[in-house]
Amino acid sequence: MTRRRWAFHCLCAAAMFPISGARAGVWGIDPVLGIAAGYSTNPALMNGTHEAETDAALLLDAPTTYNGNHFTFFAVPSFRLSTNSGYSSLASDYEHLNLKGMYGTERSTLSAGASVARDSSLYHDYLSDGSTGVRRDTVTADLNWDRLLTERTDADMDVNSVLVKYGRSAGVATLTDYRYASISPSLSRVTGERSKYTVSASVGRYTSLDGTTESRSANLQLGLLRQLTEIWSLTGTIGYSRALNQQEIDKQFLVFTPNGPQIEIVPVQYESSQNGAVYMVDLSRKGSLLTVDVVASRQLVPSGFAYLSRQISFEISANYAYSERWSFGMDAHYLKARDPQLQGGLSERTPKYVSLNASWRCSEFWTATLAATRVMELFKPSNTEPTSNEVSIKFSRKFNHIDFH
Repeated sequence: MTRRRWAFHCLCAAAMFPISGARAGVWGIDPVLGIAAGYSTNPALMNGTHEAETDAALLLDAPTTYNGNHFTFFAVPSFRLSTNSGYSSLASDYEHLNLKGMYGTERSTLSAGASVARDSSLYHDYLSDGSTGVRRDTVTADLNWDRLLTERTDADMDVNSVLVKYGRSAGVATLTDYRYASISPSLSRVTGERSKYTVSASVGRYTSLDGTTESRSANLQLGLLRQLTEIWSLTGTIGYSRALNQQEIDKQFLVFTPNGPQIEIVPVQYESSQNGAVYMVDLSRKGSLLTVDVVASRQLVPSGFAYLSRQISFEISANYAYSERWSFGMDAHYLKARDPQLQGGLSERTPKYVSLNASWRCSEFWTATLAATRVMELFKPSNTEPTSNEVSIKFSRKFNHIDFH
């Protein structure tokens, strides 16, 4: 399927999504069109010989909403089409379509979401597949039900499924097509004006599409949401996670028969486990001028390797509205991942990036954004450490909100 056909199917899916009672509500769209140009010293994060790259891209976002009496629907198609088409760089093309519908009453909220995406394994997480990134196709579905049991007690149930397929690698294939599904119930209680406690559990199943590996996981966590001041809040969860891994391979054995020696293929099953603490801490500041978010976490994450990947992540982001026209932002991210391999053992990767940006609102509808980013990644046991420096400029045009009555 070509990129144009993929984009066409995304738009068709958004147009055909069924909405009961749509005539009773209001449809609206907020289109944003952008053009961007960028320069990267190592866009594919190659460790050896590499070339710098300059590219230009057309960006399109078209958030579409529907608001009825009790029902709300969102459709967000998003596209990037660049002069250097492909999926093996930090600035790869993408086509995303996110759909979400919510139905609410006084005590309950039911929401369902779905998304389809085509982008790069390198674009989001700086994964490598052989020597360069590859195309990644993703389909997700999510169903969530939230029920207010009492004035202070709330119950929630979330069911999630994701299917990921990767393109052909230019080097040795290290990523595996997979399917992951999970069920996560939780119970929360408000104990005061500023405190909320939660207890949550989840079970999940991670399977490679070729049937060679499987991981069944479960975890139990306790959480706290605390409003420290009017603008500062703290959210934290801590718990224990257990994953049972299974791999099936065919081994060849030499057997002696009356007709002579023969090779017999016998399926062999290997089992292992990944156990340990999991946590998440989020400290945020939401002010009129300055917003800050600091997040630290340790989780088992599906990421295209033999089993679930254990990842420790730290991220800090901030945005400062200097004036009505100028704003400044920064984002820094550190990730340490231990990825199980099909051959056994673990590989370790540590991607890090720091990004600074400045936005100038040229007029009521036009905004210019200048950004500078440095990306670094360390691979073990090979101890390779590719880096890339990037600068980009983007002009975006936001159109007036369009209502469809």
